[in-house]
Amino acid sequence: MTFTSFEFIAFFLFILGGRSLLGNFIAAKWFLLITSLFFCLISSVSSAIIILFITFMDFSIGRRMGQTTDQGRRRNLLVLSLVISLGLLGFFKYTNFLLENIWFVFGLLGLQFTQIKLNIIAPPGISFFTFASVSYIIDVYYKRLKPCNTLSDYALFLSFFPKFLSGPIARAVNFLPQLKQRVQLTAVDIETGLAYILSGAVKKLVIADQIAGHVNMIFSAPAQFDGFTLLQGLLGYAVQIYCDFAGYSEMAIGLARLLGFKLPENFQMPYSADTITEFWRRWHITMSNWFRDYLFFPLEMARRRSLYPIFRTSSNLILTWLICGLWHGAGWNYVIWGGIHAFAMATHVVWKSWNPLVSMQDSRLFQFLWTFISRVLTLGVLLLSLIFFRTESIANAGAYLTRLISWSPEGTNMISPYILPAVAAVFLVHLFVNKDRNWPQEIPTKSRIFRLLAYTCLIILLVTLGATDSVPFVYFQF
Repeated sequence: MTFTSFEFIAFFLFILGGRSLLGNFIAAKWFLLITSLFFCLISSVSSAIIILFITFMDFSIGRRMGQTTDQGRRRNLLVLSLVISLGLLGFFKYTNFLLENIWFVFGLLGLQFTQIKLNIIAPPGISFFTFASVSYIIDVYYKRLKPCNTLSDYALFLSFFPKFLSGPIARAVNFLPQLKQRVQLTAVDIETGLAYILSGAVKKLVIADQIAGHVNMIFSAPAQFDGFTLLQGLLGYAVQIYCDFAGYSEMAIGLARLLGFKLPENFQMPYSADTITEFWRRWHITMSNWFRDYLFFPLEMARRRSLYPIFRTSSNLILTWLICGLWHGAGWNYVIWGGIHAFAMATHVVWKSWNPLVSMQDSRLFQFLWTFISRVLTLGVLLLSLIFFRTESIANAGAYLTRLISWSPEGTNMISPYILPAVAAVFLVHLFVNKDRNWPQEIPTKSRIFRLLAYTCLIILLVTLGATDSVPFVYFQF
C-alpha cells in the first residue's frame, strides 16, 4: 500500500476522520499507534513482528539505563541492545551475502562444499526503524535524552506509518516530545502539509514514474544500446532516484504534518551542491546525519590523539562510507558505490587542508570557473557511483561503464521523450533556483493569487502528466 495508491488515500482519510473525532489526546495516540501497526502488518508480517520485538526490548533497556548509575551496567545494556538490533538487521540483509563470499573463498582454496542459500527476505523498513531505535538507545546512554516512560509512545515513534518504510529517519529526541501534548493544527499547517504532498506527488508520478520504464529498459540490456542512449539512461536514473525518494520524503513529511507531527527534511536541492561533502548535506539528509553522528564522530573521538588528523579524518570517512554502502544493500557493487563517495570525500578533506589556490579566491572570475568545475566534478562522481548503485553486479556495472566511456556507436540509438525533458527540467531548476529554497514551506507564505496559481499548476501536472501505473518506490528495497 504505497502513498500514491487509492487504497492508501482511503486509509489516510479514515485516519484523519477517526483522529478528528477523538477529542482525548491519549485516545488519539492509541488510534495512531493501532493504525500504524496495521500499516506495518499489511506491509509485512515479519516487519510487524520485528518492530514489536525491538520496541519492547529497547523500551525496557532504555528504562533500565535510566534507573542505574553504574556505568559498567549501562555499557552492558547498550551493547546488548546494539548486538540484538544490528544482529537482526545483519541476519536478514547480509546472511546470504556472507555465505556467498564464504563459498567463493572456499572455491579459490580448492575446497568443495554443498552451497547453502537460505530463503531470507529482508522485511520492509527494517533499515530505517532499526536505525531510529539504535539512535534512541545511544542518546539515552550518553544522557542526551531521558528514557521514554510510556511504551505506547515509544511504539508509535518506531512504527509511525508515514516514515515507516523509507524514512525520513526521525530521532527520538525530536519525535517523542511531540507526543507530550496535542498540537492544534492551524490553516498554515494544513496548507503546508498539502503543499508537501502535492510537490512530492509531482516528483514521483510526473517525473520518476514516467521515466522509470525507459531507464529500466536501458539498464536491463546495456549491450543493446549505443553510448548516447546509455548516457540518457544514467542521467535518467539520477533524476528518477532523486524524484522518487525526495517525492516519498515530501509526502511523508506532508502526511505527518496533517496529523500534527513534524518530520525532518530529507532533501534540499542536492544537485546544486558545489562539492561532494555539500551533496551529502543535501541528499538523504537524515541518513547522512545519522552516519555522521553515530559512526563518524565516535570514530573521530576514539582517535582524537592521532598525530595525523588529516589521515585520521580521511580514513574514518572511508570506513563510514563503506559501511554506508553495505547499509544500502548486500552486494559488492554497493560497497564500491560507498567507496567512490568515500574516496571523493577524503580527497575533498585533503584538498581543503592543502588548498594551493587560496590566493586566487578573491577573483570573481576564479570563483565562477571554480564553482563550475567543482559542480562538474561532483556530478561526475555521482554519475559514476550511480552506475554501480543501479546495476545488479560489478560485472554489469563494468560492462555499462566500458560502453559508456568508449562512447560505443554500436547498438540502438534511442532518444527518450520521457528522459530528456525530465533531465532538462530537474537540472535547470537546480541550476537557476536558489538551492536553499524550500517551496512547500515557501508557497503558503505567498499571496493568495500566487498560491492559487502554484497549486493549480501542480494539480494540472498531476492530472495531465502523472503516471497511471505507479512504480514501487526505489528505496523500499533498502
